[in-house]
Amino acid sequence: MQRLTGLLVALMLVSACAGVAVRPSPVGTTTTTDRVETTSPAGDSVPNSTTTTTPGPPVAWITPSGVPVAVTSADGETVEVMTPCGSPVALTEGTPVHEVDVVIDPGHGGQIDTGAVGEGGLAEKEINLAVSLAIHDLLAERGIPSFLTRVGDYPIPIRTRAAYSDLVDARAIVSIHHNAPLAAASEIPGVEIFVQSDTPESARLGGLIYERTMATLSEFDVDWVRAPDAGVMTVLNSEGEDAYGMVRRPAAPSALVELGYIANPAEARLYTNPAYAPAVSAAVADAIEVFLTSDEMGSPLVQGRDFDPAGGVGRDQCIEPDLELGLYPDVVDVSVSRDEASFDFDVTVSSPYDSPNRYADAWRVIGDDGQIYGVRELTHDHANEQPFTRSLSGVDIPESVDTVTVQARDLVYGWGGETVTVRLP
Repeated sequence: MQRLTGLLVALMLVSACAGVAVRPSPVGTTTTTDRVETTSPAGDSVPNSTTTTTPGPPVAWITPSGVPVAVTSADGETVEVMTPCGSPVALTEGTPVHEVDVVIDPGHGGQIDTGAVGEGGLAEKEINLAVSLAIHDLLAERGIPSFLTRVGDYPIPIRTRAAYSDLVDARAIVSIHHNAPLAAASEIPGVEIFVQSDTPESARLGGLIYERTMATLSEFDVDWVRAPDAGVMTVLNSEGEDAYGMVRRPAAPSALVELGYIANPAEARLYTNPAYAPAVSAAVADAIEVFLTSDEMGSPLVQGRDFDPAGGVGRDQCIEPDLELGLYPDVVDVSVSRDEASFDFDVTVSSPYDSPNRYADAWRVIGDDGQIYGVRELTHDHANEQPFTRSLSGVDIPESVDTVTVQARDLVYGWGGETVTVRLP
């Protein structure tokens, strides 16, 4: 059976915010915000805010489907936003976001921009998203508002990602990646962080992230690979500019973080370890918090590179995610019975957007050990049968597994949505 990466378990939560459709407060409404005093990892007491604030116009918007977008202008109860493909759209429903400190950018996304692919078909876009979601949640717990450039498997041009950072007036932007191709064997992790050549604060941000991620990853026993010049560096193209768009385009201090080598089978297996995402996301979140709350310096720059990267997804290749309906189907009920050594499942799924072009096309059974034990493929839409129930028999699950989680898949956006966890009989 295919092994489910522990990181991808986090993807079950991606659409937890989907379906939010609240009437926005009129722009400029005074709001009382009680924000507690926090302590940074460096031990410094950092008061975020203890006074009443008037947020003013929103800088970002969570659409009814849960997709975050940046606001270009606001007028009363209508906001103009930039969609993930860079198009202007007017919205009247959703959740306003009035403050953003950090933009977290999960690299790649969508069917045509998977990023690197590792052992067993593990796609970089999935790992990037899972780690980014975890960073976003940790920052929220610390009172640091952040903005995700994407929350599902859909493409976003680099131009739009950078524009989002500028529109929300971010203080920093961190783009999460996992590297390829293979490098030489190494006793230490091959983290690489690319920073802006003309922004000292970008180098400081990258240095802090490098220092903390290297310390965290070194705790894992892995056969690492590493480029001989790895570290915090600038990368210039043949025109003498910062080579990577996510470094060159944003106005805020930016760091493009390659956390490791997905092309290395040993590291690809690490990314299936449920301990990986919590550990590395905590390291990045710690570094971001220290960057925002102190003048601490991290690792210094190493000798830079000269490189002309290939172009990313163009606007003409971009496919807009649904801004109104949830990105994923929801599992609403699960019934399990034992048949001697195997199990039979009856699963009820709800996907009210079902049509021949987009529907719930599968559900799967995931053990509490992270293993995928069964997949039920669905070959057509169920537009006239919502919610609908389908069965899967003869699912072999070891006696050591006590509980399983059932998750559904969208034909366009992949795995996600509300899940149901049940104890095996």
